[in-house]
Amino acid sequence: MSRPVPTRLASTLAANAHQKEEFQAFRRRVLEDGEPYVISDAVAPAEILHAMDIHVTPVVWYSAIIAAKQLSPYYFEQMDVRGFHDRLPRYTSLPLMSTLDGNPQRAPYGGLPKPMMILSRFRDDYGQRISELWSRAYGGVPVFGLDASSSTALGPRWWERGLRDWETLYEPHRLDFQVEQLEGLIRTAETLSGRSFEPLEFMRQMHRINEAGEIVADIRDMLARARPLPVPLTEQLANVMAPTWDRGSAWSVAHLKAFRAELRTLIGQGAAACPNERLRLLWVGNGLWFNTGFYRAFEEKYGAVFVWTMYSNFLSDGYRRYFRDDPAHALRALASRHISMNEQLHVPPWMGDWIVEQARAYGADGAVMLVPKHDRMGSLGSRMTKVALERAGIPVVELHANMVDARMWDDAAMRKKVEEFIEQRLLRGSTTTETA
Repeated sequence: MSRPVPTRLASTLAANAHQKEEFQAFRRRVLEDGEPYVISDAVAPAEILHAMDIHVTPVVWYSAIIAAKQLSPYYFEQMDVRGFHDRLPRYTSLPLMSTLDGNPQRAPYGGLPKPMMILSRFRDDYGQRISELWSRAYGGVPVFGLDASSSTALGPRWWERGLRDWETLYEPHRLDFQVEQLEGLIRTAETLSGRSFEPLEFMRQMHRINEAGEIVADIRDMLARARPLPVPLTEQLANVMAPTWDRGSAWSVAHLKAFRAELRTLIGQGAAACPNERLRLLWVGNGLWFNTGFYRAFEEKYGAVFVWTMYSNFLSDGYRRYFRDDPAHALRALASRHISMNEQLHVPPWMGDWIVEQARAYGADGAVMLVPKHDRMGSLGSRMTKVALERAGIPVVELHANMVDARMWDDAAMRKKVEEFIEQRLLRGSTTTETA
């Protein structure tokens, strides 16, 4: 007989405490000791800065924290007051608004102090402008922009080939270009910080990231096989996302080992996130950071449990790169890691192929897809991914909203939409395509 899982895992409490303590300690080091730090896009090589003992704050991580603390409505109202257009992407502009507001008592963890540099990835036509405005808000800080050339061919099963065959998969000419930019980033970071890039420490961190990815692969397999699902999606997110942002650290590996051990114990005890589990759902797209309780809204009535999201195992499938014990080869491996991350997460067929694979592994009955409003990059591959899932026999319902703007979310309407999807397509086996 299955038993309910504890409300919060010991691993989750430890991950949350670590993130809070680390961020508060970082602010003290920056404000009191004058240590350098960098504000960075999510898809940027933070590993280089970590190897120099330079703290990195990812834009989307801080955006998710703001949303989780229910502050996004206030900041977006300030965005309207300041005259920004209403289609400005929410995910990357929300932290900018917290800086422009200038109130450290309101901002999570006291807000983001002035950085040494803003590290930006050129993905679209708005990112550079947001970085420029943010730089001005701090009185002028350097902005380092990274470009990424496009693939000439999107080969199959990137999540397997990318582990070792990354030179061929991501194309030598693209890697040459990316390595040149990474070398430029190293020189810039050394000049601005007065610190030296440590190649041996960089390699150690890259090896630890591979080790962390192997543990996440074990966790993925444990969760995919377990019936019922032993822990809710919210607990998965807390325990995989914190090590992803803190990747390369000894803490990240130790924490994932502890989470894996706790999962193994819970599975052995017959723990269940939803004791009456009947249906298994994927959450496709970015996390609903201001309302993670939505992931558990359909358990009691329908026995419908969310079992997977892209954050569950991207650390395993998207970050691992095996390389020779040579700093130059390690840097090239890093180039391959970041050069196509957007294609893997957002561009067909790579996005859809990977998600279909996860749906089969986890035994998913259906998928709920968040199609982000005002975020073209986040919604690029949604339509074709939906087609791929439907063709694989996985019904999909779309929710058009935004992952950090709570003002766009009508909870009652969204719950009703998913309930109708469950009743009409999953429980009755209807083949009618639903969109919201």
